[in-house]
Amino acid sequence: MGYNLFMIREEYDIVIIGAGASGLMLAANLDLNGSRGVILEGSSRAGSKLLMSGGGHCNITHGGSIKDFVNAYGNSGQALRRCLYRHSNIELASWLTDHGIDLADENGDPIDPSYGAGGMDSAGRIFPASMKARDVLDVLRNEADWNGWQTVMDAKVCALRNDGGLWEITLINEYEMWAKNVVIAAGGITYPETGSDGSMLGILGDLGIEITEPRPALAPVYVEDYPYSELSGISVPDVTVTAFSSDAARAGKGKPAKMQGDLLFTHEGLSGPVILNISKYVEPGELIRICYNKELQELPKRMQRVLRDRARGVTGDVKTSVLASMLEHDDFKVSGVDERGMVTAGGAALDEIDMRTMRSKRFDGLYVIGEALDADGITGGYNLQLCWSTAAAAADDLRAIFEKRGLEE
Repeated sequence: MGYNLFMIREEYDIVIIGAGASGLMLAANLDLNGSRGVILEGSSRAGSKLLMSGGGHCNITHGGSIKDFVNAYGNSGQALRRCLYRHSNIELASWLTDHGIDLADENGDPIDPSYGAGGMDSAGRIFPASMKARDVLDVLRNEADWNGWQTVMDAKVCALRNDGGLWEITLINEYEMWAKNVVIAAGGITYPETGSDGSMLGILGDLGIEITEPRPALAPVYVEDYPYSELSGISVPDVTVTAFSSDAARAGKGKPAKMQGDLLFTHEGLSGPVILNISKYVEPGELIRICYNKELQELPKRMQRVLRDRARGVTGDVKTSVLASMLEHDDFKVSGVDERGMVTAGGAALDEIDMRTMRSKRFDGLYVIGEALDADGITGGYNLQLCWSTAAAAADDLRAIFEKRGLEE
């Protein structure tokens, strides 16, 4: 349920900024039990981006051991390890089934997390069995309401200041409120119409929190002189893509970043899992290289024709050496990365956050969770798992604070 600004109080025990996946997951896990809490959502709808996830089907997490998840987050994985292990994919799947959401893999086969890792080992991508993101959102919102949380829409935060142990929160209409604890769960920079516009990262930066420059991730890539427009919709499996850029070199500790997976041609550029996963290491003006890992005759016939045409010399003859070279390293200069990536790379530096509690190391009562962190995963449910793991860790810490306060009182 949503409320308007005239229904909110001036002082709270906890304010969550952002009613997206991570903010709602926290509220669904934290019974206020008499404490005062509110979720502020800058847009007119809660969970808009969650409804878009997995093409509307909501790829909520991934099967297999949680230990294997660490590599899915690249350089951030080791820092996230403790948080992920404590609040795993099995926990998330079990919580959903306990709250009436049956789960299935991408083939529609049922998933039963009550068997632990054994029930999810070979599952791959995991979805609600209904394949409807709305079902997951409804459960999260219902649990948040049951736990005593208000959700206020169109409550855009424009300033945050620590004042004598309380957090002063200023909304865009100059309404002010105060909180003992504030959780930043406002997402990153992609899909600003959903409320994920990056403004809270700027506010954290103004406080002095180190912010890694945000950029789109899990995004299509555009290249100069793109030759494959007529192949739009064609996919090639098990392709290797290498990114040659400064970001890629940093990620690869001096070596180019390299990914393998399915490649999808679109009318305007390159997409598919392998491109989405490597997109955060791609920079305009730099080179990406595609190795198709196949003989010419193993590729789709329409693609074979385009490759032959590209390999023709001035006389019109196909240059076999050029064609062979193209199969191994089809090189393109990047012209851009789609701004509407599925997630944001960059955000609040992990060194600033205690990853056991998601609490700021320098500011009492300040938490950062979900996509607002400088952490993002590859495709496959890893990013919603990150939202769950960080939200549940923050809920643990806040619950302990509330319980201690209750004992003292």
